[in-house]
Amino acid sequence: MIIGVTGGFGTGKTTVAKIFKKRGAVVLDADVIARRLTEPKRIAWKKIRDYFGAGILNKDETINRKALAKKAFSDGKCLKKLCDIIHPLVYREIERQLKKIKKVNPDAIVVLDIPLLLESGGRSKVDKLIVVSSKRDAQIKRASKNLGFSRSQILQRIKAQMPLRDKVRMADFVIDNSGTLDSTKKQAIRIWKALVRM
Repeated sequence: MIIGVTGGFGTGKTTVAKIFKKRGAVVLDADVIARRLTEPKRIAWKKIRDYFGAGILNKDETINRKALAKKAFSDGKCLKKLCDIIHPLVYREIERQLKKIKKVNPDAIVVLDIPLLLESGGRSKVDKLIVVSSKRDAQIKRASKNLGFSRSQILQRIKAQMPLRDKVRMADFVIDNSGTLDSTKKQAIRIWKALVRM
């Protein structure tokens, strides 16, 4: 069974994915995969450098993520281009890993932690969709604390994504992560038990 976990910027998707992992899920994190795919000299790295210029590279030729994000989020066309480069490669790698998991453990529950799952057309790739929701203030506080982003940077990223209320409407399950970690855990475990019974 393939479960998609998504939400908005700073809603706490990865926290929820970790809770599922502790219960026995196999977690594939799209951000981790994307980082690997954009290592120096790889196809995605070359395409990003060619489009955005060498100015987004560090001295060791790794991508300076802050510089890239600044360029991408300042212009809708640039953000679309970045997504067009990365998303197909990430999904290809996810498919490759899913085939391996299926061979080893056909009964595995696989959680795909993908921030832009719905924006990138990934709904059809999952059996069930979990959306991690959060009040705007909690989103801003979490992203500021965990990522060190300013309020304006956070709002810029939230604005670039599909509205959270639209994602919630498409979900099979919703986890409200506006409160305590304990509350989030209880919601996630309740959903996990329902998934195991399916």
